[in-house]
Amino acid sequence: MGVSRQKAGQAASSGERPEFRRAHLATLFLQATRPLSTADIVDQVYNNPANLELGRAELSLDSARKALKRDIDALKATGIVVEAVGKSDDGQSLWQVDRELSFTQGVALSEEDAIFLDIACLPLLDDPGFPERDELRLALAKIDRVFDAAATDSLTASARRDSDVLSTVRDALLTRTVLDIAYTPRDGKLRQRRVAPLAFFDLRSVLYVVCAIVGDDGELVPQSERTFRIDRISSARKAERLHYDMPAGFDVNDFRKLPFQIGDDELSCSFLVPDDLAGAVSAASYGKGTLSPAEGGMVWTIDAASVDDAAAWAIAYGIRPLEPKALVDAWRARLEEVLHG
Repeated sequence: MGVSRQKAGQAASSGERPEFRRAHLATLFLQATRPLSTADIVDQVYNNPANLELGRAELSLDSARKALKRDIDALKATGIVVEAVGKSDDGQSLWQVDRELSFTQGVALSEEDAIFLDIACLPLLDDPGFPERDELRLALAKIDRVFDAAATDSLTASARRDSDVLSTVRDALLTRTVLDIAYTPRDGKLRQRRVAPLAFFDLRSVLYVVCAIVGDDGELVPQSERTFRIDRISSARKAERLHYDMPAGFDVNDFRKLPFQIGDDELSCSFLVPDDLAGAVSAASYGKGTLSPAEGGMVWTIDAASVDDAAAWAIAYGIRPLEPKALVDAWRARLEEVLHG
């Protein structure tokens, strides 16, 4: 069950988390009431903006097909047998779980398979950044009796309530259906919104959804995208007859915030970034801020809400703050704490 260093390095460099993708694929198949076409699976799993580990680049259809075949083999090892069952009208392969051959009736896995499933999936069950954790929990209960108790115990009243909202939002995103939500922002005043969900992302174990505002005419209001915390949505109801298309050029990374950007304050900060770290900093920051050439490296300029958090981020990534003075002072204070305990 070991992974070679070369393969592990390749996975790490791509930022891909196959256990996320395969868990998403497993829940999709186990909940499906009809065969799924390759195109459906690609849209909902491999090139779905809600699938967090995929990053910015979409897969070509050929690459997605190859990834799907690898993932189907991986699912088979955990007891979920997926087979091709024909072709769609446009020539796409159709896929479906073989429920007679699969462990979908609570049949216990071998000890080795159960351990593999533990390692791959259990960390996701309590990860708020994984939108389908409750569905995965129930799917695991179908696959292996070991998970029955855990699934029942973990689905508290609060989790079920959160799951109702999350399931509705996720389903609306996958089917491109408009939502009516009740949302309570920081000011504590409940508001009703009609929105089109576009993508999920997580930050510090808090799950967010980016939505566009829907006007009275049922169309997306241009440049109206904003971010909502899932745990502040108290209710969500699909407007079944209203559907939408993804805005051209939409990229969820444009809406992500870095840890030091959480808050209402906006303070321009600059850092000296060594040339050999410029690529890593740009990737870790989702390309936010601006990089400009300077003596000794690059100067990275970005807005921050907390100089303390920005100083900690700078230390973690090996870059040195330049301005403002409050940021430099916070950085030095943190270094002093590390040096002198």
